[in-house]
Parts: sequence; C-alpha cells; structure tokens
Amino acid sequence: MTVFIVLASGLLLLAGVVLIAAWGGASVRPPPGPSVAALPPEARSGRLNRALRRYAWWANVACFAAFVSAVLIAWPGGRLVMRVLAMTSPAQSQGMLTEAGAVVGLPTVDGTLSLLVFGGLPAAFAATFIYLLVHRLLPPGRLNGPLAGLAALLLLGSFLEPFRANNIDFTIVGPGLLSVALFAVLAVLLGALVAAAAGWYSQRLPLPSGRAAKAYWPLVAGMVFLPAGILIGIGALIVVAFSAIVRSPHGWASRKHVWVGRSLLGLAVLAALPAFIGSLGFILFR
Repeated sequence: MTVFIVLASGLLLLAGVVLIAAWGGASVRPPPGPSVAALPPEARSGRLNRALRRYAWWANVACFAAFVSAVLIAWPGGRLVMRVLAMTSPAQSQGMLTEAGAVVGLPTVDGTLSLLVFGGLPAAFAATFIYLLVHRLLPPGRLNGPLAGLAALLLLGSFLEPFRANNIDFTIVGPGLLSVALFAVLAVLLGALVAAAAGWYSQRLPLPSGRAAKAYWPLVAGMVFLPAGILIGIGALIVVAFSAIVRSPHGWASRKHVWVGRSLLGLAVLAALPAFIGSLGFILFR
C-alpha cells in the first residue's frame, strides 16, 4: 500500500508540474462585458446584479484553481514531503504519532484522504484567495504565481502551516533544513499552479447564465467545502454592502492604488518576518 500511495502521489504531482509548464504565464483575465464602474450611479439594481454576477465569476475561478492545485500539488506534494521526511528521520521516530495522529513511516489510505480534507484543500483555498487578492500587485508572467506562493508562506507559514513553531512534528521528523527546503518548494509549486489554473480558466469562463451553468460546478463544490463556503458567503455580503454604499467605484484599479497595495503588501511581509524567522530558527536548531 505504501508503494501505491507514493506512486499515485508522484503521478499527481507530475501532472501538476505539467500543467504549470502548459498553462504558466497565462494572466488572469477579468470577466467579460462592461465593469460595474461603467454603469451610471442611478442604475442601482442593475449595478448590484452585475456586481454579484462578476463576483460569482471570480469565486468560480478561485474554486477551480483551488481544487486543481489541491489535487495536483498540495495534497500529493504534502504526502510525498511527509514520506521523504519519514525516511530521513531517526530510527526512534518510526512508529511515533504526529500532531495529526498519523504514524511516522506508515502512510495509510485513511490518513492520505484526511490529508486532502484537512491539509490539501485548506492550503489550496488559502493560496488561491491570497493569489487573487495580490496577483495584480506582483510582476506579471511566470513568476507571478511563485511569488504569490512565497508571499503566502511568509504571511501565514509561521502562524498556521507549515512552519508553525509549536508544531511537535518538527521534533519528530527531520532534518530541519530538509523540512524547510521541501515545504518552501511545495509553496512555490502551489502558487505556480494556482496562478496557471486561474489564468487558464479565467480566459474561458463566461459570466453566469443559464447556458453557462455547467461551468460553475467548481463554485457549487466550493460552497460544499464549509471553510471555503463561509468565506465565499462573506465575500458576497461585502459585495452587496459595497454596491449599496459606493456609488462610483471608478479609480479603484488605477496605478496609484496598485502602488498603495504593493506598499501595504510589503509592510505586511515585513511585519510577518520576525515570527517567520523565529519559526525557522526553531525548526533548524531544535
């Protein structure tokens, strides 16, 4: 069973890398049709309807990219990283329980499926939401996604996963330098596939309509995944509130606002660096 799990994970990861090579560099294209900003302020009902349709379009792109990157990078990559670290860990670590209750050195089908639900999907959705929020603030091209993956790692890695300092797994498996290197590569690959899948799908997805209903299966599936569904629902409420309060959203995508966004992103990364460096120090020198 171990050989089958490792082989299947390797094939899925390889498929993800192939998609990165094939789709990489495709920039996210905004939804077709006139933007909400092009509508006159007095057309309030029309503006709200268009705003919700465009939000559903963005949410569908996000869900598609998240599911693709979860199944092809986050899930199999996490499984392979855990397997490599189990093989390079001391003999006394074999058979010990990880924080999640998995047995070191003994991958199982149940544990692998749990990794998808509690590891792969949350990581992919978080990476996708962060990417769609910051992708316009990063250089275009093939580096866009990897840089977003690194930014997500710096911002969240020490507070959530994979470099949370109080994670007891790093006292069991190692070495620390290999753990850091493997998870960093995985974050780059995850960001790259998120960007590639979002860019590819955005260039083919029509706005919601009766004819396009079948293309919105990722959004339906994303709503079923409770953490993502809650965030998508909150986003819809924000869109409704924004449409009711802001009469003319012209200028929100101007160059000035892009530079403001880049400055805020840079400050957020700088603020997260001390905790990130501290977590790496714990892992490397434990």
